[in-house]
Amino acid sequence: MPELPIFPLNTVLFPGYRLPLRIFETRYKQMLDDCLAGNGRFVIALIRDGVEVGGEATPYDVATAARIEEPGDRNAEVITLAAAGEQRVRIIDLDRSLPYLAGEVKPIDEPIHQVIDPELLEHARTATTRFARAMLMQMRGEWRANPEMPDDPGQLGYKMGTLLADNPVAAQRVLEASSINERLRQAIPAVEASAAGFEAALLQRGEADHRRGMQRN
Repeated sequence: MPELPIFPLNTVLFPGYRLPLRIFETRYKQMLDDCLAGNGRFVIALIRDGVEVGGEATPYDVATAARIEEPGDRNAEVITLAAAGEQRVRIIDLDRSLPYLAGEVKPIDEPIHQVIDPELLEHARTATTRFARAMLMQMRGEWRANPEMPDDPGQLGYKMGTLLADNPVAAQRVLEASSINERLRQAIPAVEASAAGFEAALLQRGEADHRRGMQRN
């Protein structure tokens, strides 16, 4: 795979998922122009050290190659676009000679022909359902008995990773997992912890509503 531009962010993109982006720094506007002049591909990588805006950053080695979709007005002060995750890659070497970061990357093939631990898979589905129900109740006041989730265990692991936006390091561990079982094993405790956070917030809100009701009476 040829050298690709690298966009270091404080978030993780997973293959098969889309990430909305807002481009406003001059260097990344140039990166966008260079990408669109080529094959439209670049790399989304979680920042290991450094800052997202206005400075240098060193990314984690495992990242996701993405394709640019729906670029907005390229003359605008802030350009919107979507990054469509395509494949995991390993960053072999960094190139800091350009205004933006670039690097040589090597594709990471998806694990195939693996025997999936059935108890682990069931635990993962239970954790994902718990998270979805608690999140929907907390954010929308909705109850959904059976939230939709992927049937494929590998895609389920990636889906769980997308639920960890508030814990990018945990999401990165999911992305880096070398097997599907390990992907699920990494995702389960982090997703359960996030679900517990939503459940605690719901409990606190319920207790506050109860106290207000008692005061009115």
